[in-house]
Amino acid sequence: MAKISTYATDGSPSLSDKVIGTEVSSDNATKNYLLSDLKTLMFSTFGVSQIIDASSTSDQEPSGLDSALQVSFGAAQNTASDPVMLAADGTVTFNSPGLYLMNAYGTVERQGSSGGVSVLLFRSLINGIQAGSVKGFELDSTGVMLPYEITIPINIETAGTTLTFEIMRDSSGVDQGGLYTHTNLGGWDNVPSAEINIWKIGN
Repeated sequence: MAKISTYATDGSPSLSDKVIGTEVSSDNATKNYLLSDLKTLMFSTFGVSQIIDASSTSDQEPSGLDSALQVSFGAAQNTASDPVMLAADGTVTFNSPGLYLMNAYGTVERQGSSGGVSVLLFRSLINGIQAGSVKGFELDSTGVMLPYEITIPINIETAGTTLTFEIMRDSSGVDQGGLYTHTNLGGWDNVPSAEINIWKIGN
């Protein structure tokens, strides 16, 4: 029998083709595997499914200087039987351990009167404890819309882990700024004040 390395290479495999492998559960027996079955296995293991798609159309303004406001993302979604659920106050709860991909967005702006510089801070929290560094924006005038967006993987090891976001007007600046929605006139959807999307990777 010739060595496998000497066989011809086929650059156009089909899903009905087979590959040789070892089935560990059958005392390391050598078996053929359909590429279509391997595709199904890989997708079920590494596939991506969207769990949360939420956005808020309400302006979100801290009540004053040095007063944190938890960011909300619209109506509650899902229940404890789902891998992830979202509460109306913006709390994300991961009900199933695993690897997730999260995208969060906020429309940072200063409205009201001009004068001075507004310092708006943003942070994320895991189980109520700050995760990563604080992000900051300095706004010295009104009418400037700043989109802030992050996309990160999150590895959840414990069911019940929570994720929240907060904004704050720091007292090093004036009492202005927040997350604001915008009504558009060109026929497109309106810009949300905040949005979050979460995908689960694999089972």
